[in-house]
Amino acid sequence: MKRALYVLVVAALISSSLQATACINVVGTNNRGEYIRPMSYTGQELKPQLATPTDKAFLIPWSKYAVANVRKSPTFPHLIELSAVLVRFGKLREAVKLLQFVENKYPGRFETASNIGTAYELLGQNEDALKWIREGLKRNPNDHFGTEWLHVHILNAKLGKLPQQVRGRSILNLDFGNDAMPNRPTQLPDGNDGKPVSLYAMGAALRYQLTERIWFVPAPDKMIAGMLLDWANLELLAGSVESADVLYEAAIRYGIKEDRIISLRRKEVANILSQAKKNPSSRQGECELCNPPGSDLQ
Repeated sequence: MKRALYVLVVAALISSSLQATACINVVGTNNRGEYIRPMSYTGQELKPQLATPTDKAFLIPWSKYAVANVRKSPTFPHLIELSAVLVRFGKLREAVKLLQFVENKYPGRFETASNIGTAYELLGQNEDALKWIREGLKRNPNDHFGTEWLHVHILNAKLGKLPQQVRGRSILNLDFGNDAMPNRPTQLPDGNDGKPVSLYAMGAALRYQLTERIWFVPAPDKMIAGMLLDWANLELLAGSVESADVLYEAAIRYGIKEDRIISLRRKEVANILSQAKKNPSSRQGECELCNPPGSDLQ
């Protein structure tokens, strides 16, 4: 009984950790040296989320739990969880077959569309992936916290369906200028509703989609490198300087060349953190990436 309970708890913890979210209280520093309260992993705490696991042994308790559930009761939730296990272990063709069965047995569910789209993308079948991710968006525009517009954008980029990006920018074509402190981009991509996203939504989408993607894609990778750089610039501009520091480092590890602008910004980060350490602020400052627009959360 104790062993069964232990496996259940471990599986729940692992499943939770794979969602790249956190119910924790953290403190960061904005670019004015004031303290802020981000809503998720920050700075060094973010680092493990930016590493591709080389050993999947920690997934075994979850996988055993999922298989046992399906054998006992092949319900929709249990089958979807099993498909996620297969994807995490790289059993992609098996996942597609299972998800095709699930779609026939329980038609119209957004979870099925999302999972089969991801499996197809990891197989390199990007047209099929785009079809299913778009279908998932139709079924539920709020899936993955409303960030699937970025998944669609990534697939369109892979298929060469986007205008060629400006040299030196990622597929999102965000213009942060050339100064030590990034400028606010004047144009942001369209979200699920077809309207430009907010800076908060942009940061949230990069966080969610990249931490999921990095799990499957080790460095180097040009597309991930560019988006990590976008995320780093966003954090320096309107979020946590500690996170910007870690993200610049990750972008370089994924293949971004440390040019003059990146070097300037990394030095700016170091200066801000050095000054904040010498003269800690007692004032909570603004953090546009910390809370949704219109939120009264402090």
